[in-house]
Amino acid sequence: MKPLGSGSFGAVYLVEKDGQRFALKMAMHRASSGDAEQSDARLMRELVCLAQVSGHLNIVRPHAYGRWNDATRGWLYVVEDYVEGHTLGEWLEKTHPTAHEVVALFVKLASALAHVHARGVFHRDLKLSNILVRASDREPFLLDFGVGSYARAPELTDFPLPPGTRRYRSPEALKFLREHGEESEARYAFKATDDVYALGICLYDLLTIAHPWSEPPAMFLGGRLELPAPHSLNPRVPAVLGAAALHFVARDPEKRAPTAEVMRRELAALLPEVGIAWREPFHVPKPHVQLAPEAPPPTPSQDMPAPASRHGVATSRGAFVVALAVLLGGLLLWRFTTPSKSSPAARREPVTLSSARYVDTDPRQPAPIPAPAATPPEVASLSSAPEQKESPPVKRAPAPMSSPLPPTSRKPKTLAVSQGWPPAEWGGFLKTCAGLTAAAALQIGCPGAQVRPESAECPEAARKAMFSKKKDGGLGLRKLTNVYMYLDARQKGLGHGAVFREGPVTGEVIEDSSPPGLPKGTLLTGYLWTGNKDLLLGRYTEAWLPNGQRVPVCIEVGNQDELGWLTNEESKPGEIVTIRNVNGITVEHWR
Repeated sequence: MKPLGSGSFGAVYLVEKDGQRFALKMAMHRASSGDAEQSDARLMRELVCLAQVSGHLNIVRPHAYGRWNDATRGWLYVVEDYVEGHTLGEWLEKTHPTAHEVVALFVKLASALAHVHARGVFHRDLKLSNILVRASDREPFLLDFGVGSYARAPELTDFPLPPGTRRYRSPEALKFLREHGEESEARYAFKATDDVYALGICLYDLLTIAHPWSEPPAMFLGGRLELPAPHSLNPRVPAVLGAAALHFVARDPEKRAPTAEVMRRELAALLPEVGIAWREPFHVPKPHVQLAPEAPPPTPSQDMPAPASRHGVATSRGAFVVALAVLLGGLLLWRFTTPSKSSPAARREPVTLSSARYVDTDPRQPAPIPAPAATPPEVASLSSAPEQKESPPVKRAPAPMSSPLPPTSRKPKTLAVSQGWPPAEWGGFLKTCAGLTAAAALQIGCPGAQVRPESAECPEAARKAMFSKKKDGGLGLRKLTNVYMYLDARQKGLGHGAVFREGPVTGEVIEDSSPPGLPKGTLLTGYLWTGNKDLLLGRYTEAWLPNGQRVPVCIEVGNQDELGWLTNEESKPGEIVTIRNVNGITVEHWR
């Protein structure tokens, strides 16, 4: 048995029987383990989906299932087809296909999706990483029905939308989330057009992004604007193919292809197209540039001009100095004779971080929650997060599972105590920066606004505190544990959205995490980024437990597949309007 990868709900292993290889997917938890993510139930639901849609050549088939280690209480596993190949994004980067080859591949994918819908099943998580292209014959396969649904399927989530990836969610689903995100009983009615939109985005990304697997998409898809035509972004895409792709991702579902079968027919109608635009790759691979060896110094010859005389060089230098002096003199004269238009605030002395203080003049603002006073080296830096990428379908897999160890009577160690970030004196200064004009902020030395922070590793102390077992002094959290929380502890409650501005913030855990680790009422100190009006980003680096302990953590707003949180339409850069209660996730690496 060889590990192939793992995700939130299960691990995948390569197994062999009678000389034939299979993929064995195993749930991360038993049915009786109290797993809030219900990975056992999700794998069982995937098995039911696969059983209903089996029979299509481009959908992986189930072969067996059971429970390992104990027939009734063990870990659930499902044996499926093993497809040796590349994800759709990797396939594009490695093979540089033509427009005709991409159309032929998506005809098969649309056919598979139509087959799925005809049997009353929705995939609900179509994306580049959930489509594999077999290396031997370039046959595509739909896989990973872990969040799929069918008639009378059990409800496994308490969120308005089913689990999925934001980039591939339809505009109507995102609108539903903005309007009903704070209603605990609200549930979005997933439709065939949602799956069509997701598969259409897969096609759109292949046509417009040269490296969809290794480079993040440059365009944020928030569902509020119509997407530009693919052939306007990539002139090598045939215009008729670009127009078809737009029909699959239309913002208005009434203008979108209503079914996957319609999508298949429209793509199949393009197969007879001929011409050089259809037979050449629409993404040209960049040639490998080799550095030429350093050229030897030229030798004097009759063809080369004679070097200038000393007198000529001196004359040229003198003329240059005179011209430079005249230019600088003119600039100085202009500077001191032109009246300044800056405001009095812009002419103040620069304020340093150590001396800045903030006086809140708005009595309507809630009183700030005290922040810790110093920044220890073990607390995570909030200056970074990577470009958003798709989670790879094959991740590093855990070691083969074994039976749980017997309980121990060892006394738990005390949790590590750490100061928070940023220092208390930074809070007022950063608020001051947020309230100033760009010119005034520049004059007093405010840091430049970031649309999104950069990537960084979570400090070792925070990883140890979060993921170590309780008997070893940690919180006992799993990696990528969901944390249901208020963005700002000063703005609690459900109902209409609240306004969030860039700067330090203290969140609050709404309900106990699972497995237990962060109890309800835990305060989380961190920082919010609001430079992108369509996406709020946040990171929390310290937890204040109800018992008074302070622990370094790495928790960012979002979930495993989606970084950040969606905003309401009235948002603007610097002032984000969104719901108060969001999802956070424990991470090893700031994304």
